[in-house]
Amino acid sequence: MKMRPLGCVLCMVSTLLFGFPALAQQDGPPVDLKALKEMLKQIKERRATDEKMTQVKLLQDFRGAASNNSAAISFYTQAVQAIQFDGKTHEQAAFQDWKRDEAEKLKSDAMQNAVRLHLSYLLLTLQYASGTTIAQLEPALQAHIAAVTAAGAKDDDVLARRQKAKDLADRKPTLRGKRTPADDEPLFWDQPLIKQGVPGSIFVQWYGIQKLVSNLKDWEVIPGNIDGIYQNTLLPYYRQNKDPKALAIWDAKIQRESLQASSSNLAFKIEQFNKVRLPSLLWSRANDTLAIGLHNRGISEMLGLIKNNPEHPDLPAWISKLESLIVSDDSPAASPAASALK
Repeated sequence: MKMRPLGCVLCMVSTLLFGFPALAQQDGPPVDLKALKEMLKQIKERRATDEKMTQVKLLQDFRGAASNNSAAISFYTQAVQAIQFDGKTHEQAAFQDWKRDEAEKLKSDAMQNAVRLHLSYLLLTLQYASGTTIAQLEPALQAHIAAVTAAGAKDDDVLARRQKAKDLADRKPTLRGKRTPADDEPLFWDQPLIKQGVPGSIFVQWYGIQKLVSNLKDWEVIPGNIDGIYQNTLLPYYRQNKDPKALAIWDAKIQRESLQASSSNLAFKIEQFNKVRLPSLLWSRANDTLAIGLHNRGISEMLGLIKNNPEHPDLPAWISKLESLIVSDDSPAASPAASALK
C-alpha cells in the first residue's frame, strides 16, 4: 500500500475536525511600539489615580467614623448589617432584632469608646500602611495611648458600683443572689474590638482591605495593647533616633505597675513585685539607656541592679550581658563606668 505524504494526512485531519484545510500561521500587522508604550503608561497612570482616590475615600470614611462615639456606633451597626445579615432570608427583620437585643450594650460608654478607639487605630494603621512614617504618626500614637488609658480607667467606677452592690447584698439577705444593673454594665477592657487585632476587624472585612493591614513591620495591630504599641512600634523608633522618650515609657510603665502592686492586699504579691518584677523592669530600662547612647549611665545602672539583686533569677544573664559591654582599660573607648567594674 502506497503511503500518503504527511502533509496530506494533516490536511485531511484538519478538514475532518474543523471543516477547512490547515493554513500556515501568519503574523499580524506591525505594532507601533511607541504608541503601545504610551498606552501602557496611560493605563498605569489611570490605575494609580484610581488607587489614590480609593485610598483617600477610605481614609475619609474611617476618619469620619472615628470622629465621635455616635458616628462610631452608627458605622459599626452598618458593618454588622453588611457582614452578618446581608443576603440572609428576612435579613432586615433579623437585623432589627439584633439591634433591639444589643441596644443597651450599644448605648454603653464602654462599647462606644471601644468602637471609636478601634476605628481611630485602624485609621492610623491604614496611614502607616500607605507610607506615613512612625515619626509622623508618633503624636497620634501617644494620643491614642492616652485615650485608651482614660477609657480603661472608667472600669474602676463600674467595679466600684459592683462592689457597693455586693456589700449591700451581704448586709441584706433578701438581696443576695440578685443581679444589679452594675453586674450587666460592660467593662471597656472586656470589649472584643479593643482586644482584637485590626486585620480581623469587622470593618476590614466590610471594606475588603485585609491585604492593606496585614504583615506590617514594626507595627502593633491590637488597639488596646498599650505595651505592644510601645514595644513593637514606638520604642524601636525612639532607640533608632536616640530619643530619651524611650526612658519616659519605662518610667510610666514602672509607675503603673508599682501602683497596681501596691494596691494588692497580698504581701506575697507585693514582695514578688519588689524582688523580681521591678528589677526586671529597671534592667529593661537600663538596656534602653544604652540604646539611646547613654553608655556610662546604662552600665552604671546595670551594675547597681546586679549588686542590689544577688538572688534575682535573671542574675546570670545580667552578668553575661554586662561582661559583654565592658571594654579594656587601654581601649580609646574605655569609660569610667566600665573601669569601675574592674
